Amino acid sequence: MPNGGTLELMKHFVPDTGQSSEFRVARLERQLLRERSARLEAEAIAERGLRELYEQKQWLLLLQRVTKGANEADDIAEAFALSLREVCIQMGWDFGNAYLIDSGSREAVACDVWYAEEPDRLFAFIDASRQIRFTSGIGLPGRVLRDSRPHWILDVRDDEGFLRRSEAKRCGIKSGCAFPIVIKDETVGLFEFFSSRTVMATDDLLATMAQISSQLGRVVERDRARRALLHDASHDALTGLPNRALLAERCARAAADLSSNGQGVGILVIDLDGFKAVNDRFGHHAGDSLIRALGERLRGVVELFQRESDPNWPAERVTLSRTGGDEFVVLLDGLADRSWVDDLTGRIHKAFERPFYIGSSEVRLAASIGFALSDTGRCDVNQLLRDADLAMYEAKSEGRGRTIEFNEELGEVIRNRRQLEHELRLAIRDCQFRLFYQPIIDMRAGTELRGYEALVRWQHPERGLVSPAEFVPIAEEAGLMSFIGGWVLHEACDALARLHAMGEAHSRRFISINVAPMQFLQPNFAAQVRRTLMRTGVRPESLKLEITEGVAIIDPVRTAKVLAEVREWGVQTSLDDFGTGYSSLSYLQNLPFDTIKIDKSFIDDLTSKRSQDIVRAILDLARSMELSVIAEGIETEAQRAILEQLGCPFAQGYLYGRPVCEEQAFAL
Repeated sequence: MPNGGTLELMKHFVPDTGQSSEFRVARLERQLLRERSARLEAEAIAERGLRELYEQKQWLLLLQRVTKGANEADDIAEAFALSLREVCIQMGWDFGNAYLIDSGSREAVACDVWYAEEPDRLFAFIDASRQIRFTSGIGLPGRVLRDSRPHWILDVRDDEGFLRRSEAKRCGIKSGCAFPIVIKDETVGLFEFFSSRTVMATDDLLATMAQISSQLGRVVERDRARRALLHDASHDALTGLPNRALLAERCARAAADLSSNGQGVGILVIDLDGFKAVNDRFGHHAGDSLIRALGERLRGVVELFQRESDPNWPAERVTLSRTGGDEFVVLLDGLADRSWVDDLTGRIHKAFERPFYIGSSEVRLAASIGFALSDTGRCDVNQLLRDADLAMYEAKSEGRGRTIEFNEELGEVIRNRRQLEHELRLAIRDCQFRLFYQPIIDMRAGTELRGYEALVRWQHPERGLVSPAEFVPIAEEAGLMSFIGGWVLHEACDALARLHAMGEAHSRRFISINVAPMQFLQPNFAAQVRRTLMRTGVRPESLKLEITEGVAIIDPVRTAKVLAEVREWGVQTSLDDFGTGYSSLSYLQNLPFDTIKIDKSFIDDLTSKRSQDIVRAILDLARSMELSVIAEGIETEAQRAILEQLGCPFAQGYLYGRPVCEEQAFAL
């Protein structure tokens, strides 16, 4: 109530309306109260607005700090750590923890990035949270992972689905929440926060965390792009395996550590046998698919070998890389036992026993492996790699599926071979080859000359005649046999035309030439034969093409097609070295041959009953299939007599004549 002075004053100013002065005073008092209430409400609204404005400013400052720190961070861990710290300090959380989503298992995995103002007080809870992982729907992070939205728990101690309840009770943790970190529609990580007091969700808090999540999503996206670039720069695009650059980096590290760790280094070079023929047959796209499948198979072999050899062997110390084409390299850094190399090479060869498939076609490959080992002292790992590469080429020269260890003696041999390869390229350029001819005799007519086998010789400018046994394997390794084989085909047909021009007696004779697998599997081989026959004008039936089982192993379907095509023109076909392969009978059944040649290895031991039985079986088989037979490598009268008795129709060997030049051979 107003005091007396105020009342008198009010009476003086309030106009007289016929009402009592007490009534008028009461009305004025009510009016004053309303005005005061309105003023207080306005002040409260203004204060609340200022407070909200202040809070919004604080949220904005928080978002700015997080954005700036995230953009300046070098990696995800640094960006996450800064963001957790800022959010915990600004919002009063006692503990914040970060997770990343495993791309394979799709689990939320704690990445040991966290913040706590008082870590000692919360040790049990922090320790339980550092390395934990959650599947979708399980625990607080699992709920976020399940539906990609924030989740809130007012009291984690009463939530049976909260997996760290006992630690939370021990440390006084009460409220908890978790927010997703999202790129587009993909949850790539999440943050969780905990407090010892009850914390309610507000629109401003949720909106701020959503914006922070968006900023951190960009950090993860940027880190993914950076990692992808680094991965692409150091890994093979086709197989995903380390490439030559990463292999060189790890070789350098292995060399630096070699003298300090007391262990050695091993390097294996793996090259496929017959891969080029697969490319020629199916095309490079299919070849790429095969390389990818092979990379996966080798990866599995190497990883299993590493685990079983030594579970503590660091993964980055064993590197399987693709260095180009069909070549793979394995670096064994910290090799403790020499026998491990034998174990690994054995596993690799065994992996090739299973066929590969290109569409519905079965492809069988083998691997040539060369390896080199260091001792426990210093060594040049790059030289070790070169040595293993040389050993691989030696393994390739010895046949399919071989393993060779490098040594100094081998190094000298291979270096000489490399020099010979260089000279061989010059020989092709300068046409340094000559054809020699060995007679083939019809044993049914005494010693009647029926034809010749053309045998290539290299007329080396310094060394004289070089045997094909010395240069043909090198030419095959270097991919040069198609050039040499093409020259042999043209030269033999030219010689055949000259032979037939010598008269009637010579016109019935044939010339047989050996066709290398690389030459035969060329897409235009049949066309080359046809063009050569047309150019020289020789009768197709006077030319015989000899191929080995090696051609049929690579591509039996195409082999059958090409043989059938050339036989349609009248060209004769022959299976060379019959009996030395593991499936000769199947080739005779499925491939169109006119003649089989009994390998010299059976003739050498022809005086034994076992060899005679084998030759007799071959002759009986040939007769039943209406095939002609030539026995090669006959050197003695005893061998001739036995073959004649067994009914072998044709013979070839030193007994009848050594390979001689064209002039001498055609004068026989």
